[in-house]
Amino acid sequence: MLLNNDKHNIHWLASLSLIGLVIAFFTNWPIYHHKFGGPETTWYYVIAWIMAAAFVFLRPRALVLLLSEPMFYWFLVYALSGLLWVAFVDAGYFSVDDRSWRSRFLMLLLFAACFVLTTGIDFRRLVAVWFGCVLFAVVCFWIDYLVPFTFIPADHSASNPGRAAGFFVNANIAGGLLVIMCIAIMPFLAMRWRVLLILIMGMGVFPTFSRSATLLAILVSLVWILRGHLSKKTLLILLIAVPFASIIGTTLFSKGLSSTEINHDNVAGRLQFFETMGKETGDESAQERRYVAQLAWQKFTEKPLVGHGMGELDETSPAWGFPHPPHNMYLQMMFEQGIWGGILYVTFLGIIVFKGMRLYRRALSRQSSELGVAFILIAVYFAFLGLFSNTLLIESIGIIILASLLVKEREFISSDPRYA
Repeated sequence: MLLNNDKHNIHWLASLSLIGLVIAFFTNWPIYHHKFGGPETTWYYVIAWIMAAAFVFLRPRALVLLLSEPMFYWFLVYALSGLLWVAFVDAGYFSVDDRSWRSRFLMLLLFAACFVLTTGIDFRRLVAVWFGCVLFAVVCFWIDYLVPFTFIPADHSASNPGRAAGFFVNANIAGGLLVIMCIAIMPFLAMRWRVLLILIMGMGVFPTFSRSATLLAILVSLVWILRGHLSKKTLLILLIAVPFASIIGTTLFSKGLSSTEINHDNVAGRLQFFETMGKETGDESAQERRYVAQLAWQKFTEKPLVGHGMGELDETSPAWGFPHPPHNMYLQMMFEQGIWGGILYVTFLGIIVFKGMRLYRRALSRQSSELGVAFILIAVYFAFLGLFSNTLLIESIGIIILASLLVKEREFISSDPRYA
C-alpha cells in the first residue's frame, strides 16, 4: 500500500487534525500557555488521541500499519517499563506531582496518533506547515532577543534576557528543536529553497546562544553539503548569501546587545566558548553540568541494575537531593532504571539508524536517499543532544517528526519491489 501517494489516500479528518496538532505543538503553545495559566498540556494529547481514534474508525488500515511499526513497540516498552518501575522499584508509590512516568504514556499516545494521522495526509502540505512553523519560530526568537520580556515577564523564573527562546521558553530546547525541524524538512524541499532553509536555521539558532544546538547546526549543514543535498548552483548562491546573512545577524546582535536588560555576562561566556574552541569552561552553566553528570554517574553505580526509580530526580528526594536534573538523557535513564535505561535509549537510537541506513543504501530515488540521511541526522540529534539535555523524549516536536517520517519511510519501502 502506497501512503500519501494519491488523492484517494488523503482524508480531510487526518489533514485537519494533524495540521492543527502540528501548529499547536510546533509553536510550543501547550507548554507556553500552561506556564502562564492555561490548561494542562495533557488535554492536547487527549485531543490528539481522540482525533486519531476517529480516523482509525474510518480507516482501520492505519492501525494495521501502526502495529507493524517497530518504533511503536519501543514506545510501548518505554511506557510500560516506567510503570513497572513505579510498581516495583518505587514500591507502588504514585506521586501526584511526578510526571516522569505519565509523560512516557503521553509520548506513546502522541507517537501513535501522529503516525496514523500521517497516513491520511498530503505529505507536501504537512512539510509546508512545518516550514511555516520554522519561519514563525525564528521571527519569535529575534523578537525575544531584541525586545526582552516580550514572551516571558521579567519576574518569571524562566526569564533569561539575552538568550532567545520565544514561545519555547528555554533557549537550549528552542535551538535544538529548530535544528530537528530543518532536518525533517530538507529531503522534501525543492533545490531552490534549500539555501533559504540553511540560512533560516543558522539565523534562528544564533540568538538562542545554545552551544550544543550551534554545533549540531554546523554538523548538519556540513553533512548536507558533503552528501550532495545542494547543487553546485545552490552552493554558489549559499556562498554569496552567507556574508550578507552574517552582516544582518551581526547588526541585529549588536542592536540587541546594546540593551541594558540583557544578561551580558551570560552571552559573553557563551561566545567565549567558541572563541576558545571549548577550552574555556569556567561559566556556571558548564560547572553545574559537570557536577550533575558526576552525581548522576555516582548514583547509577550505587544501583546499576534497577536504578533509583521514577520521579526521584528531585531536590527533596534522598536519592538525588539536588535542585537540577542531570541534563543528560543517558545518565537520567540509567539513574531511573539502571542498565536497562541505558539499553533502552541506545536501542531507540539503533532503530532510527537502522531505518536510515536501510533507506539510504537501498534508495530508488534522490528523495528516499535524502530521507535516509535525515533519519541518521535525527539519530545524531538524539545521541548528541542527549549528552546535554534530559528532555528529548518528552519534547513533542521530536516525537511528531519521528512518527511522520516513519510513515514516509514506510511508503518508500512499500514501493520498492525488493521488499515485496
